[in-house]
Amino acid sequence: MKSIGLKKDTKQSRLWSLAKYLNSQIFRWTKGRIPGREEVEKNLKLLHTGSDVAKETEDYYIEKTVLLLKIVLAGLCITPLILAASWGETLLTDGYFLPRKGITYRTELKLKMEEGLEREVTVSVEPQKLSGEESRALLEEMVKNMDAYILGENRSLNEVRKDLNLIRQIEGTPVTLSWELGSYEVLNLDGSIRSENLKEEGSLVELTAVLTCNEETAVYQTCVKVLPPVLSAEEVFMQELQQEIERFQQESGEKERQELPAQVQGKPLIWQEKKPATTAAFVLLLILCVGFVYTGKDRELKKKTQEREMQMRRDYARIVSKLVLLMSAGSTIRHAWDLMVRDYLDKRETGQEVLRYAYEEMTLTSREMQNGIAEAKAYENFGIRCRISCYLKLSALLEQNLTKGSRGLSVMLNTEVQEAFEQRKELARCRGEETTTRMLLPMILLLVVVMIIILVPAGMAMGG
Repeated sequence: MKSIGLKKDTKQSRLWSLAKYLNSQIFRWTKGRIPGREEVEKNLKLLHTGSDVAKETEDYYIEKTVLLLKIVLAGLCITPLILAASWGETLLTDGYFLPRKGITYRTELKLKMEEGLEREVTVSVEPQKLSGEESRALLEEMVKNMDAYILGENRSLNEVRKDLNLIRQIEGTPVTLSWELGSYEVLNLDGSIRSENLKEEGSLVELTAVLTCNEETAVYQTCVKVLPPVLSAEEVFMQELQQEIERFQQESGEKERQELPAQVQGKPLIWQEKKPATTAAFVLLLILCVGFVYTGKDRELKKKTQEREMQMRRDYARIVSKLVLLMSAGSTIRHAWDLMVRDYLDKRETGQEVLRYAYEEMTLTSREMQNGIAEAKAYENFGIRCRISCYLKLSALLEQNLTKGSRGLSVMLNTEVQEAFEQRKELARCRGEETTTRMLLPMILLLVVVMIIILVPAGMAMGG
């Protein structure tokens, strides 16, 4: 077990060394002008009282780089697996055959032609045939929905300006169709419009389709009004291509593999299976993840400084009230200050107290005074490091006590205690309002869900 831990530590050390080297190179190339570095140093100085800011900043950027390296290494390990899985899933065999499955499925293929053109075509492969009872039920359902199947890109059957979708087979089912037209003057059997015979006022055409599913049949009839359409060469080609695919589906319905057409309009076709863009999407996601982590760590650091300020504001009332209490008992400011620091450090050692930034600043101030810094200067430094108005006011009061005497100090500190408790109550109220605001969005979402649950069934009942 020890050797395993040693290997893990060695790998971690190597990664740390690599990150340290990369950071030094980046710092050299940018000449120390890294965006956001000044803000990072300022926040680290606030969070790590009395520490070497330069060393803390270096470690911070090394930790960030280590995290980014881990993400990149994980991505490099996963990418080959995604590529292997993507290229390993092959459906098209012998260039023109697709396997049948228990359910209807679609697959996207790349079509290459002799002229060098490429197209993307979606091919549907149906399952094998149904029983007689299932076939009759399916035919009844198909007849009810035939208007939607043949409509194509038209708005209604009373205004047909584009080709009708007179399909030979209903997609996703084994149902085939044969069509008869009341007039072939303006429509062909495939649903394409004969534009040379169209009239401006339109032409009525009766359509009759015989739907077949195994041995069962059903009849569908309707009447459409055909108006002059506009067709492009690409639309004609794709329509003929789809017709060829449907013809091959009918001819190979009982075979294990579905054949695809080798030519359309006399042009040879070359089919290739289209690979999903999984790898590209993963690489893009990896890049976005790296960027998010890099900036997210700075946001996390800024959030910690905001939490530090909130904690110090909450502790202010307690600190001032303790000072007043100890001074009322006869202690000097210096002695009361040292007593509060010792009490905090003892509780930290025994685990009774968590890290309190205000007391950490007080501890540093106490050490400054022990190291020979003037008491007034130490209090001034305390207020500057805290960077919060209430602590600046406290440091000013303590400095004033040393320069002008302690007359009236107790009164001013008692007044400060009352103001501090008022500020603490105001802070608690603001925090409560923030929590209420955060709860507003979930409440709105719940309201929307309730409205959907109520209105959707009511709308369906009215529609029925």
